[in-house]
Amino acid sequence: MSPDPYLNVFSGEQALNDFYDPDQGPLVPLVELPERLNPYKKDGIQIFAKLMSHLPATNVKSLPALNMILRGQEKGKIQDDTHTLVEYSSGSTVISMGILGNIYGIPNTKAYLSNKTTPAKLDLLRFFGLDLTLFAGHVQPEPQDPNGGIRTANFDGEQPGHYNPDQYSNTENYESHMRWTGPQIMMQLPNLSVFAASMGTSGTMTGTGLYIKSVKPSVARVGVCTAAGERVPGPRMKSLLSPVEFPWRDAVDCIEEIGPFESYEKSLALSRNGLLVGPSSGLALVGLFKFLDRKKAAGELDSLRNEEGNIPCVFICCDQPFQYISEYFDRLGPSYFLPIRNSELIGIDPYNYNVDWEITPATAHAMLASATPPAVLDLRDAEDFAAAHLVGARNLPTSARAAPNPYKHTATMVEQFALLDARLGAADAEFGAGALEGVVLTLSYKGHVGRLAMSVLRSRGVTAHCVMGGVEAWEEDGLWAQSCALAN
Repeated sequence: MSPDPYLNVFSGEQALNDFYDPDQGPLVPLVELPERLNPYKKDGIQIFAKLMSHLPATNVKSLPALNMILRGQEKGKIQDDTHTLVEYSSGSTVISMGILGNIYGIPNTKAYLSNKTTPAKLDLLRFFGLDLTLFAGHVQPEPQDPNGGIRTANFDGEQPGHYNPDQYSNTENYESHMRWTGPQIMMQLPNLSVFAASMGTSGTMTGTGLYIKSVKPSVARVGVCTAAGERVPGPRMKSLLSPVEFPWRDAVDCIEEIGPFESYEKSLALSRNGLLVGPSSGLALVGLFKFLDRKKAAGELDSLRNEEGNIPCVFICCDQPFQYISEYFDRLGPSYFLPIRNSELIGIDPYNYNVDWEITPATAHAMLASATPPAVLDLRDAEDFAAAHLVGARNLPTSARAAPNPYKHTATMVEQFALLDARLGAADAEFGAGALEGVVLTLSYKGHVGRLAMSVLRSRGVTAHCVMGGVEAWEEDGLWAQSCALAN
């Protein structure tokens, strides 16, 4: 069945191929920013986000990956016996290659990357089934660096059954955006005045910028790089663009340089307002802002206006924020995030609960009266235990008679959990390993500490049940005296 772009349904054996083919589905969304995100609205400036994060692989690099695979097949570089893709990449490009390789019958993808890649990113790459090889040296090596992973990927890609698409020099990288991204934008917004994109390999800016120039030369094309000596995932510093072989110089009219703090801050604002995009998207937007600020300060905004008197702008949103979450906290600091209330509970009471483990006093009474009665762990204070207790019960005082409900009082939970976790642990001489076996009932005031003890014991492999409502509920049911009189 052919895909239905209107209904967005893909079926049949080729459904995944069609799903990833931009020619077979709906256009990537173009969404205008509201005034709270667009400080230039009153100047007649419209700003649209081109959400490449909405592509099936959730990143802009899936288009170059797809184009390089398709063109590789067309040119005979990828044949029936090709079983491995090799690429130097620590992120979206090689993830996309791994996904698309599986779709197009290439089962293995090797990712060559910097040893400075974060552990979280390494785990993400492994999640997608990539075979990782780390390299020391520059995080973003030059393609011709003889010590870099790019050259090694080029060499290894020549092995039988291997193919190295080489995103850094393969023209099919930026041609993907001449094939899809540029035409989509001009179809969606034919009165475009300004286009902005971040620049890493420069593929997105080169391809889209070249296409836009070919159909509407009046559009201002803004390339955005990271500030000198700084790092934002994906984009490069301007100085690192010099050895890039793509014709990016013909694709841009100016370059803006933006730091990481502004990039992460703006990405956070976009995400919190419904556009879930990563730091390079924030960098592109701030770069666009910087360009507009310069034009406004110079009194040149009118030179950007279209026939309707407006200035429609588009910036590229490359990916989503989720793989960078820890970096937002590192870059922006605590003032950008609400504190965690009751943070003292982190690491406290980590064990499982199950409502099926909690029993009524009536059920507990019946269990005690059975042929195989359970053991009882009484958590009340010593004097209350001495006054009345179930036959055969063992007492572990927790000083909880006057204490608040630990599930509603953080300090009490921290205190009670520390006590129970230690006393019911293997090292405890009285209640440690082997001391409580079989089925165990936990009994406490009002049932709260008993419930906590049940969870701890269950984590140790003990079949524990807590008595709901504790000794007070047992007394209210009128069964307490009878239960205390039962003989084991």
